[in-house]
Amino acid sequence: MNLRFSRLSFWFCIAGIIVTAWPFIVRDQVAQQVAIFLFGGIMLYFIGVILSIVAIVKKESGKAKFFGLFVILLMAVISIFGLLLLSLGIGGK
Repeated sequence: MNLRFSRLSFWFCIAGIIVTAWPFIVRDQVAQQVAIFLFGGIMLYFIGVILSIVAIVKKESGKAKFFGLFVILLMAVISIFGLLLLSLGIGGK
């Protein structure tokens, strides 16, 4: 069996993002338990990041292994940009 950690990493990261965003997309009785969805989604995402690191260490081919790390970098840049706008007073009055 050919186990590709990069592909598993990609799908775990996608599942983590979807599960984390689910309560904010759909407003129903099940989605009222926001903490369960947030915790579960974050845990799925971090499993994906760990599998991504394993794929990088094993030097697997393909670009899917960088997806989880790229999204973390993207969230950091967006957060820094938002804090910069907030500090400049552009975000609100």
